[in-house]
Amino acid sequence: MDIVLRQRINILIHLAEIESATSSSPEFEMIKRVAKGSNFSQKDLISLIKSPDPIGSFGALSESQKKIYMYNICELMSLIDLNQQKRLFCQELAYNLSYDINQMNMIFEEFRNRSQLQFG
Repeated sequence: MDIVLRQRINILIHLAEIESATSSSPEFEMIKRVAKGSNFSQKDLISLIKSPDPIGSFGALSESQKKIYMYNICELMSLIDLNQQKRLFCQELAYNLSYDINQMNMIFEEFRNRSQLQFG
């Protein structure tokens, strides 16, 4: 199993606060899309939802992997109602991925604008 992919899916589960594999929320649909597009098995996804891993460090990630993480986080942020705690969590993740708050906000706005065009 790809540990980097598992960690990325795990972070999205933590952020979306997914607690059930039967959820029909937009957040869960996005996570399923990322998992399926990355060949992450449905069985592993359900297992991870039932028992999320602790969030580890990002030091071993390549720049390309960090960028994918950041884009997935910002895409999910555009789908959920961000309270202050979730926003701080996202800012901490961005910092740990070597992104500053301005970069995170810029990526987030890209996704928000796309979603408004899609549903607007």
